[in-house]
Amino acid sequence: MRLRITVTLAVLCLTGLALASNAAAGDFADDPCSTVVGDNYTCPTATAGAPYAIDIKLKEPWPGCTSMAVSSGVFPPGLSLASEGNIRGTPTAAGSYSFFVTVTWSNQAPCVSQPPSDRKFTINVNPPVQRLIVGTSSLPDANIGQAYTAPALSASGGTVSSWSLASGSLPAGLTLASNGVISGTPTQSGAYGFMVQANGTPNNDTKQLSLFVLAPLDLGLAPAGTAVAAQPAVVNMKLATPFSWGVKGTGGREPYAYSADALPAGITLNADGTITGTPTQAGQTRSTLTVKDVNGTTDTLRVTFTTRALLAFHKTKQPKVGKVGKLYTWRLPVAGASETKIFLVSGRIPPGLELDEETGELTGTPLVPGTFKVKFWALGDAGTQISKTYRIKVQDVNRVTANR
Repeated sequence: MRLRITVTLAVLCLTGLALASNAAAGDFADDPCSTVVGDNYTCPTATAGAPYAIDIKLKEPWPGCTSMAVSSGVFPPGLSLASEGNIRGTPTAAGSYSFFVTVTWSNQAPCVSQPPSDRKFTINVNPPVQRLIVGTSSLPDANIGQAYTAPALSASGGTVSSWSLASGSLPAGLTLASNGVISGTPTQSGAYGFMVQANGTPNNDTKQLSLFVLAPLDLGLAPAGTAVAAQPAVVNMKLATPFSWGVKGTGGREPYAYSADALPAGITLNADGTITGTPTQAGQTRSTLTVKDVNGTTDTLRVTFTTRALLAFHKTKQPKVGKVGKLYTWRLPVAGASETKIFLVSGRIPPGLELDEETGELTGTPLVPGTFKVKFWALGDAGTQISKTYRIKVQDVNRVTANR
């Protein structure tokens, strides 16, 4: 019995909602389209090019249970009707547009299914209001120190009697004439923002513009683009040692693109102009680096990269000949970019001689004649080590004199 009473009360509640007023379910409200001619309801007038918003409503709204749609006729272009009855948009063409809006009902609980209903509406769209509008949207770049004349500023929708600067300032050296022409010779580079004003009828209009004054494009040394006094620039690096350097463009118009016609093995030119890597081969590389700005303007920098081996024995230099009883001095012919060097020896050096491990000098007074096969080692930075075997001759002074 309790269950039957509960169901009955629920049905009575739903019926009470549907019949809460004298309006039939699905009846359209008279507002906002209240001007009625016959069966046609005229909505508030719209204007082409201006935002428009009204809400078609029902006298007894059932949120979530009804859906509205244009079922026939011609709907104003640029507007749209949401299922809730909201008309929004910006009409794009003047005219008188009549159309039918149909309401459909959901049959899902708690909605009460009703037959569809419709109503005829008319929206009149007036022609756009004539108004003066500045049409110029951009200005060509200028170059510092060069005469500049931009195309005259333009506007539509009215008559311009003069042009003026509403706010901001032009680059130093440039002026805006009353005929809308910006001209002169800029004396300072950079980006400048300002607002121009068209003075005329039926109204005045303003527009925010910008003008970029280019400095000459130049490729210099990073990080600040420092100018290079003489070319080619000389850059030294060490074999098998991480290297970092770089170039930077200034002036022109960013973004920049960097390129190189040649680089040492193991070295890379990055997109930001930095040059990094670890050289893998000793020697000299002549390179031309180029920067190109967004306008296609280029500048170059000639560079000579010299990659020095950390350590290397001279290819041809040989030990000096020693004489018994005579002072002897000979320095191992080792060169290279290593900051530190340590010299070692293996094998039998001539008696009376010794090797200085820090300087690489072999000094002393030979005691016996002969030819001595000796292997020398040189140790440097980053664990670099090289070796070479030499034959050191020591002559007997007495025998040399006797032979004469």
